[in-house]
Amino acid sequence: MKAHLVIAAVLALMIAGGRAQSESGVDPIGNVKKVSTFDRAQGINVGKSATGKPVCFFREEGGSHQLDIGMSADGAFIRVAHGDGPLPAEEIPTAPLRLFAGKGLTKLVDGDEKYTGTYQPMQTYSGSIEYVSNLDTDFGSGFIVFTKEDAKSFLEMVAHARGEFVVVQSEAKAKRLDRVAIYHFSVNAIPALLSCAKQHVR
Repeated sequence: MKAHLVIAAVLALMIAGGRAQSESGVDPIGNVKKVSTFDRAQGINVGKSATGKPVCFFREEGGSHQLDIGMSADGAFIRVAHGDGPLPAEEIPTAPLRLFAGKGLTKLVDGDEKYTGTYQPMQTYSGSIEYVSNLDTDFGSGFIVFTKEDAKSFLEMVAHARGEFVVVQSEAKAKRLDRVAIYHFSVNAIPALLSCAKQHVR
């Protein structure tokens, strides 16, 4: 009986460890360069990763950030470059992780509504992910999350975050998180992105 319990505990640890990894990987995408337009109406482009791999992607950008939501041979991904500076070591999410579309919670401070730094999950991605923090980007820092599993569900979770945030968070230490706001990516872009990947990504 005890042997069965030990085996079950080991399997549980293996499953938890397999769901998400943190800090151990290398950015497989790097800065993406646009090569051509695949679907202008949905904002889907064909590009090349820093290592020369073909990438299909949707880009959101502003004066201090650039977010690519895409597909490569390494899987579906979100990669954000920003100028906010690197996360301190004590704030970097550590495995096991959860990835979700989250509503940023606010409170009134002196009559103004301020974000609290906490997020209410709206839709969680249940597949295995890889997360790499504190990337060296053109904007200074950033992070990448990617999955080799269910790309459609991953992209649907990102689209569900439109107007809110995609959050990668430590399950054991909720204050350890990384997040990015999603402004324009919608479910309407997903079929075009998957079609682009089918044609161009090997």
